[in-house]
Amino acid sequence: MLAFTDVTELVTALAAKDQFVASVSHELRTPLTSILGYLGLALDEHADLPADLAQHLVVAKRNAERLLHLVTDLLSVASDTLVINPRPADLTKVIRHSIESATPRASAARISLHLEPSGPVTGRFDPARIGQGIDNLLSNAIKYTPDGGVLTVRARWDGDNVRCEVADAGIGMTQEEQAQAFTRFFHAARAHASAIPGAGLGMPITKTIIENHGGTIAARRRRSPRP
Repeated sequence: MLAFTDVTELVTALAAKDQFVASVSHELRTPLTSILGYLGLALDEHADLPADLAQHLVVAKRNAERLLHLVTDLLSVASDTLVINPRPADLTKVIRHSIESATPRASAARISLHLEPSGPVTGRFDPARIGQGIDNLLSNAIKYTPDGGVLTVRARWDGDNVRCEVADAGIGMTQEEQAQAFTRFFHAARAHASAIPGAGLGMPITKTIIENHGGTIAARRRRSPRP
């Protein structure tokens, strides 16, 4: 017995959504770049601005930068492609940089960050892109880990492959949610219930980065916590 389902309309709708996201993101980049440019000029060329006004401009610039970063991520996700420039690099060093960047946010939530390297873990990859992926994983782990939790990053060789693991004691997901973890704009039910903010783009972007390196990425629940 054979059963067929026509998914033409679904595929067309998904393509239209991606095209819409890409088009809107592209149109947003130009005015955002202009806004950032003028804010930068105002802060650099007018040192005599009142302190409170200067602070308002700094806040506006910071949020415009965050919005531009999100727009860039939207473009990357819509195209499913990222420019990769591989070169010899040390994964442990990349992870250390990501942990340093994430430490202030983790400290504010009383979350402990631990790195368990086995010495230098060298390979041929794009350290900037892999760093971006690890940043996303750390940000996601911090976001979903309750205050006072522990987050551990491990780097090691696994046969001929370089392996990186980010383990947390977060709120958890069901098996069905784990299967959707790398889907664009996906939020787990507990994330919605807890009103945890996010665009649902960090994991899909990280997946694109890893796959463009010829690698794989997966999410799973730990069966039992490590001592």
